Amino acid sequence: MDLFTPDRPEWTVEAACLALGQSESTVYRYFRSLTSAGLIFSIRPGRYLLGPGIVHYDRQLRSSDPLLRAAEPTFAKLSHAYGVPSTVFICRIYRDHVMAMHEHRSGAPPLPEGVFARGRLAPLFCGPPALAMLAFMEVRAVRAMFQKSAGEDADWLEIKRRMRTIRAVGYAVSLDDPDPGVILLAAPLKQQDGGIAGGLCLALAHTAENTALIGQAGEDLVDEASKMAERSLIFSNT
Repeated sequence: MDLFTPDRPEWTVEAACLALGQSESTVYRYFRSLTSAGLIFSIRPGRYLLGPGIVHYDRQLRSSDPLLRAAEPTFAKLSHAYGVPSTVFICRIYRDHVMAMHEHRSGAPPLPEGVFARGRLAPLFCGPPALAMLAFMEVRAVRAMFQKSAGEDADWLEIKRRMRTIRAVGYAVSLDDPDPGVILLAAPLKQQDGGIAGGLCLALAHTAENTALIGQAGEDLVDEASKMAERSLIFSNT
């Protein structure tokens, strides 16, 4: 499935054999199984794209994930709280990246899609959505993730400093990083057992008026993240 990317959305069995280093019979068996599940389909003979089954599972995810089910009141409140175009979204760590799972865009003109657009893989140690989650995780585990990403020791010291600041104030914030012209804020979605279920994030245009909202927006995010995590427990038990 990882073969199918925005840069190369279409594959043949022969091309997949070369990319995977597998025999044609093995790759054909994979493609046949994925086609049966609807995860890929042949739009032209021998050429495959991602299939409608992904949309089916995406709908199931949205209706069954307790965190996403608990998000609606939070999204409704935050998207109208400041009277300016905004994007509210939920991020989770996915493999060695951060990915927005669910988003609500409001206002006109809407903010342009950025590094943390829904479904886009973002670097794990880049920006408030990632750091808001990492700051409240066990430091040794975060260090291991950082080393796996081949980060430099000097950079790790800066990451630790930023995580300490985030823990002190309860949320992460950046201006023009990683998206120019955008203010990004994020707060962790904490579980009862101390784990981190994800991050609640808010994007605003970087203007003087919106910069003045940062303190209030950060407090609102922390408050709404706590309420949303509590609501998700109810959905977990239903």
